[in-house]
Amino acid sequence: MRNKLFMSSMLVVALVLLGACTPSAAVEPETIVETVVVEVAGETIVETVVVEVEGETIVVTPTSEPEALRDLDPDQRAWLEAAQLGPFAPESQDWDAIEAAAREEGQVVIYSVSSRIFNLQEEFMEKFGVEIVAFDLASSIQLEKLRREHRAGIYEVDVIFNNDTPTLVGEFLPQGRVWNFVPENLRDDLAPDEMEPMLTQRHSSRVLIFNTAANPDAEPVDNLWDLTREEWRGKVQMPDPLEGAVQMNVLQTIAQHPDEMEAAYEAEFGEPITYSEDVIDAVEEIGTIEEPNASIEWIYRFLQNEPVFLGSTSRIYRNISDVTQEDPPIGFTTFSRIRNQEAGVYESNPTYNIQPVFGVSYPTVLLIADRAPHPNAAKLLIRYMMDEGFWPWNEPGDYASRASVVEQQVAEFGIPSFEDAAMWQIDQGYIYDNKFSFLNLYLELK
Repeated sequence: MRNKLFMSSMLVVALVLLGACTPSAAVEPETIVETVVVEVAGETIVETVVVEVEGETIVVTPTSEPEALRDLDPDQRAWLEAAQLGPFAPESQDWDAIEAAAREEGQVVIYSVSSRIFNLQEEFMEKFGVEIVAFDLASSIQLEKLRREHRAGIYEVDVIFNNDTPTLVGEFLPQGRVWNFVPENLRDDLAPDEMEPMLTQRHSSRVLIFNTAANPDAEPVDNLWDLTREEWRGKVQMPDPLEGAVQMNVLQTIAQHPDEMEAAYEAEFGEPITYSEDVIDAVEEIGTIEEPNASIEWIYRFLQNEPVFLGSTSRIYRNISDVTQEDPPIGFTTFSRIRNQEAGVYESNPTYNIQPVFGVSYPTVLLIADRAPHPNAAKLLIRYMMDEGFWPWNEPGDYASRASVVEQQVAEFGIPSFEDAAMWQIDQGYIYDNKFSFLNLYLELK
């Protein structure tokens, strides 16, 4: 292989020399770039040779491979090239060819954070002749499963439908365990950060909800600090942060806004905040936080007020919304749970006016798993879930990433726009970089 590269390089040099020796030609400073492609044992090797001409001096400098290709192993590289993903993605997508190849593949395997994926199985088969093999798995379980499978050399899943985006951004994308794919027909309907580094299908959120049958006239709380009062001891429900990444991300996002939490404290209690001795000791013990702040104090007081941890957001919704209760709890759950409203059975609403923030939002994304066995069917399913197959998620509280769809949602459901909903969006990089430090803090405060 090296001999072939050397001969190709010398051919380039010879051509330059001939041009330089022509009496009638003036020698001008110039850079010529030639790309030499060699195939060895089925593997494509790309090496670039740069020829610089300055007067009569000729310099031949082999340059390294493009960074996007440098760390790929041969199997991964061959798969990416065949699947036309990553560094081998074409400028234009041939959807006739993709659909034909998907039909040949016959199925697509998806790890889905939402059970609503099963609603698409029958229609997708009828439309494309492709079977959706779906596994309803929590995001953190998906990622651990994918880690173990890839370490064992098992590549069986095609699509990852997931909302643990800090881990995806901090680990899975950099390690090449997943690959982004954006259908080109959707690009004009998405914001840049909804296409890179991952394709966002929708924006989900965790909000505080209350029973409207028991509270017909007003929301029972108007400030997050209310949840630290004695009257709400043992009466606030939420998913266990130690069992699911999303709720821990929610608390970590609140921790990222100490100034807003301090202002909310002063608005609620009419005096400057003071810090508990346990908070001061915890900050000193952790050593990675400079000083106590209002967010840490709120987390501490909230945890000391005995919130009830449950594993299911749907169970939390039912516990709060059941109209037969005289003194119902309140709690944090997924905004989209209000789709389960049923007059006379389950009646609840989010606390839209709570201070300092209505909720914490996070993207739910679609990615193709590395070395997916059905890459074309994966592309087809991703486009479908973003477009005509979005309907199972077209519900109040699930904000579509596509601008044209979210406009319809706001009008149809009577909900505030995503921009007007006063939500804090998770900072994926911040959460990933600080998650272990925050976990230590949480355990100290608990």
